[in-house]
Amino acid sequence: MGKHDPTDLTLGDATASVDISGRSLVGASPLVSRVLEAEQQTGDFESAGFGASRIGAPDDLEPENSLDESPILPFLGPVKLYEPGKAIRFDRRLCLQRDLYLEDHSFVHAPGVKPASSCLPVLPMTMSLEAMAEAAACLAPGEGLLGFENVTATRWIELEDTDATNLFFAADFVGRDPSTGVTRIKTSIYVPAQKAPAIEATVLFGSDYCVGLDFEFSEFENPRSFPQSGEALYAERHMFHGPSFQCLHGEMIVADNGAIGDFVILSSENLFDFTRSPQLLACPTLLDAVGQFIGVWALAHERFAFPIGLGRLEIYCPTPPVGTLTPVRLEITNDQGKMLQANVEIQDGQGGVWMRIADWRSWKFKWPRRIVDFRRLPHRYLLSRDAPIGPSAPQSVSLMVSDEDLRGFDLMLLARYYLDEVEFQRYKALKRFPERQRQWLLGRVVAKDAARKWVRSDLSQDFLHPAAVPLNSDDGDGPPRVTLGAAGVAPKISIAHCNDRAIAIAQSEPVGVDIEQIKTRDAAVLEAFICDRERDLLAAFSPEEFDVLCTKLWCAKEAVAKLLGVGIGSLMKSLEAVQIMENGEIIIMDQARARVYPVQTFRDEDYILAYATQVAASEQVAMT
Repeated sequence: MGKHDPTDLTLGDATASVDISGRSLVGASPLVSRVLEAEQQTGDFESAGFGASRIGAPDDLEPENSLDESPILPFLGPVKLYEPGKAIRFDRRLCLQRDLYLEDHSFVHAPGVKPASSCLPVLPMTMSLEAMAEAAACLAPGEGLLGFENVTATRWIELEDTDATNLFFAADFVGRDPSTGVTRIKTSIYVPAQKAPAIEATVLFGSDYCVGLDFEFSEFENPRSFPQSGEALYAERHMFHGPSFQCLHGEMIVADNGAIGDFVILSSENLFDFTRSPQLLACPTLLDAVGQFIGVWALAHERFAFPIGLGRLEIYCPTPPVGTLTPVRLEITNDQGKMLQANVEIQDGQGGVWMRIADWRSWKFKWPRRIVDFRRLPHRYLLSRDAPIGPSAPQSVSLMVSDEDLRGFDLMLLARYYLDEVEFQRYKALKRFPERQRQWLLGRVVAKDAARKWVRSDLSQDFLHPAAVPLNSDDGDGPPRVTLGAAGVAPKISIAHCNDRAIAIAQSEPVGVDIEQIKTRDAAVLEAFICDRERDLLAAFSPEEFDVLCTKLWCAKEAVAKLLGVGIGSLMKSLEAVQIMENGEIIIMDQARARVYPVQTFRDEDYILAYATQVAASEQVAMT
């Protein structure tokens, strides 16, 4: 379509029609016909072109330079059951090494930092449609793909911390409509340990194209140019899709009730490592752009969207050549609740209609801006915010994070962004203790953000990726230690968490930090950590301040214990406040070591924050 004029919105108007006269699909799937003919004669699917060995387990893979240049239906695998014209069952090994496109459809952005299997690669819904079309084609030899009906995705098909997983395909002949010649084949994909299909659809085949959908698009309401071009959306990662799926092209117009734009047909030669000539039936990478385009509309309305199904998709001509610009128009038909529904029309680049989609369904939601920016560019943004405390030392960094700051961010996905492989296993090991697991993760998030901010020496530089900042301790529960290797000098770090929030300080010198909620503590607790001389100090303040002062005193002792790298239990009787000042500073004496430590305390709503630092020997004398 080229450059769009918001006043010229002729794409897909009510007078558009689909001329499919002479468009025959007989013999449109020659590979399927050849495969089935060979199977009936020899019972050998592999020799007929299914390539089961090429799609087998990783230890059976061919050498990398062994590319098949002949057409291959890339999603077909070893057959378990085949009844000609009735049913087929087969397995398919989904594998990062073989299915190269998966790395371009990963939810976690950590290039060069984490292995692809840890970045949650997900099989796109439209690749599932392609896979189901190939399965259904085995039951409709000599016919071509017409489209899909009743597509429902109930769960992600993902590689979760693994390089490969097995999928199971089931396709069953439903019937043939004598009036239209349309063959319907019910097809499903199953993942391990799940009884219900992850996605299912009725796939439509036939000998001739046919039209069942005829949209009458409404006039656009409030049309305007979208701020970014398709190319800019990918470059700035407003869309997480990698090169295999980057079909949005040029300027786009969005309106209150729809949008228009252009898609570009991409080459499929680099989608798989075992063939440069996959015989794709449905152009899945461009179909994925439909979900992206609806995502653009959602972005224009401060929302985000993920596809979950569609009502009906009809194809009216073969896939246009690579490089073709195909105009697209969508109309939003439902924007209620969490559901977003749309009708879509895609042209063939020659003025005709290529396909129509009725009732494309997406789940919509809203994320806080801090989460949006971090998820798309984690090396440029932090999730934590400045802590409401003064600087503990020159160039120190004090940050804080709470559940509210992370609202809408799935904690398991958050962990994948922030943790390296060792830390992630520690996180999963805490799953039996959800509250402890959540607080532990909050502590890692804020500590890594503090370290990343401290390490960055120039505001024009990117931050380190959080997963590239390992945070460990010698025994798993001791003081945290940042290790950066060749990345530079690491800061000293201290973490504390309480309820729904966590705080961390990073600086060049040792530091201890704590956070506690202000509350009334019972007599037994007070007896355990307050001595008689401290009671005399507290008596100098009004009774209304007692709970606040007790919390400050507790925080001060905890901060000193963390500064020293030991548990508060071992120091409870040794640490004693010798001064409590009006400005919130508390001087703590370590009686066992004959050293004093200044502790700064601050109030933040119903919480007390405190940090402790070391002082030079010359200052020790003055303070005592």
